[in-house]
This record gives sequence, structure tokens and C-alpha cells, in this order.
Amino acid sequence: MLVYCSPGAFAATIVRAEVDYERPVYRVEFEVVVEGEYREVRRLLTDYEKFADLSPTVEHSAVLETTPDGRTRVEVILRPCFLVVFCRRIRKVTDSHTTEAGEVVHTTVPALSDFHRAHERLSIAADGPRATRIGYRAELVPKFRAPPIIGPWIIRRQIMRELTITSDRVENLTRKP
Repeated sequence: MLVYCSPGAFAATIVRAEVDYERPVYRVEFEVVVEGEYREVRRLLTDYEKFADLSPTVEHSAVLETTPDGRTRVEVILRPCFLVVFCRRIRKVTDSHTTEAGEVVHTTVPALSDFHRAHERLSIAADGPRATRIGYRAELVPKFRAPPIIGPWIIRRQIMRELTITSDRVENLTRKP
């Protein structure tokens, strides 16, 4: 388990972040409070066409289909690089919907993705007039393998880096006029 607390360099507060690996499953959980009005933060985190604005790892994102029952099929092309040597292009296609409780749930379509299974749950809630609490839980089973021995450590490190960068970008984008 890796637990990380945000240093003072970022305005976002990482309340809790855990990345566990029990072969072949990665379990990721985090909770972060960002400076930004709830509606604007929610809009940014559900604007599937613009995920690249939030993360340097996202090369491309697109809505492939929207169904009458409110489900959205989303394609995200990721290109994470671990220690500059191990770069990989990863495709993730998810069916996404919002629950009655307001959580955004993403379930990966394995036949169209580089994951055997991925189930992600995102909660977004106001935490004051200009603060928003973001919670994320996921179970990910990739079809690809990271380099043996250090692979899980590299993936944990990349996830924590992404969390910090994305939180910072969300805050910066909510400040734009």
C-alpha cells in the first residue's frame, strides 16, 4: 500500500491516496479536495471530449456513442511513460453513467480495451463554496504487463503523479474566466 500526502507546493489537498497491487488486480482509491466551484469541477471531470486538458498522459478522448438511457461510451487513448524508458499506448473504452446518488461509474469494455476488467467510481461533492471533494475507487486488470519486479512500483508512482497533475490542472481550469 502506498499512502501519499500532498506537499504544500500544490493548492489541492490529497486527503488519502492508496494504490494496492495483488496480482493481477490494481486497486486505486483516492480522495482529494480541490479549489474550485462544484459545478465547474463536475463539468470538467465529465467532459469526456477534453480529458487531454486534464492529464498529460491522455493523447485522445472521444464520446463514441450516447444511448437514450443516459449511458455514454467513451474512448480514451493513454500514453504513460514510466521512468522514460517504458512507454506504452493504452486504449480504454468505457460505458459510463451517473448513478442516482450522483456518482459517475465507468465500466470498461474488454473487447475494445487494453484491460481485462476495469471498474471505476467517481464521486464529486461540494466541500464549501469554492472547494470540491473528489473521490475515486477503481479495480483495474490490465491486459499488458509492466516490467517484472519493479512494474507495480512504477505503475503506483505513475498513478500518484497523475493524481497530483490532474488535481492541479482542475484547479487551474476552474480559475479561467
